[in-house]
Amino acid sequence: MKATLYVHHDAALLGNKIFSDEPINGMKRDTYLYAALCKVLSQRGIELATQDIHPPQESDLIICLDQPMQFQHFVRTRPGQKLHLILTEPATYYPENWLVENHAPFDRILTYDPTRVDNTRYFQYHYAIDFKDFPRYKRPSEEEFAARKLCVLMAAAFGVVKPPKGSGSLLYERYQTLKWFSEHHPEEFDLFSRGISPKTYVSFRGAGFLSKVLPTYALQLVSKRRERVFARVNRGSVPPNQKIEILQHYRFPISYENTGDTPGYLTEKLFDALAAACVPIYLGHADASRLVPAECFINRSDFRSHEELYQFLKGMGYEEYARYLDASEAFLKSPAMQLLSTEYNAHLMAGVLTQPH
Repeated sequence: MKATLYVHHDAALLGNKIFSDEPINGMKRDTYLYAALCKVLSQRGIELATQDIHPPQESDLIICLDQPMQFQHFVRTRPGQKLHLILTEPATYYPENWLVENHAPFDRILTYDPTRVDNTRYFQYHYAIDFKDFPRYKRPSEEEFAARKLCVLMAAAFGVVKPPKGSGSLLYERYQTLKWFSEHHPEEFDLFSRGISPKTYVSFRGAGFLSKVLPTYALQLVSKRRERVFARVNRGSVPPNQKIEILQHYRFPISYENTGDTPGYLTEKLFDALAAACVPIYLGHADASRLVPAECFINRSDFRSHEELYQFLKGMGYEEYARYLDASEAFLKSPAMQLLSTEYNAHLMAGVLTQPH
């Protein structure tokens, strides 16, 4: 059987590149779930390829990856042709993907949001983590703990302007944490980023209007000040697949999700920190502890200010730190981890996508 994985029109994904192990844009690939799915479907006699190789009209099975609007007027061309949707991008940034009315063309929808699941049209999967690539867990000794730098943040996306009321975006919170450490304790904080967009420095609410009423030099001053916030702590980019190795030089990675308003949205940020035997400072959806024990991480929401958080981190001795590590190591070795693995979710997805209706 011929099948199509319909992806974003991106040269890094098309041509079946989404199924490879090569980094994308200098980052560790996070599409290994689809490489695993391709293998599982192949074992079931289904040949999966991207839309430039297998046009949807020629396939018996079409799997749409975050592209529901492309199929609103799709006309099925083959008897028994199935059309399914996988939702991965959060509703915060792609609200149209999550509108129920935009799901009408699809037979089944796979989502990590448990509140949507009815096991009739909506089925759950988890944001898969490539645990096989994790190094052997290396718990730091007390001496290694003492030698580790306090905090690190690895990210490229930041919001320098507070989001509209009701938005679940956490990009502004990420920037606020970076800014606080950059201004108060830059010697204890490192940023690793593959590149900050120049647009970040000149982002303003009502930018078009401000550019007309404020002199150019005033906007440039704000832009330069923001740029210095990043430059003061920026250590450059991380080579692909070396993130965990670098995290091992720090006690507390800042592990904020891009959004906190979608249940089940729990990405690699938290797990990479746990694998590095660090104690992550996590900010995301309130249901994170449903999948990862709360004893494994520090919840940023428990602190009223950055100063309060900083004092807590600075005051933590090795004995208390080790209790977090005990919980993390136990979790990483537990059966609960398998619910988040690439292999488990690839088989789960394949079962939903190929199950007779």
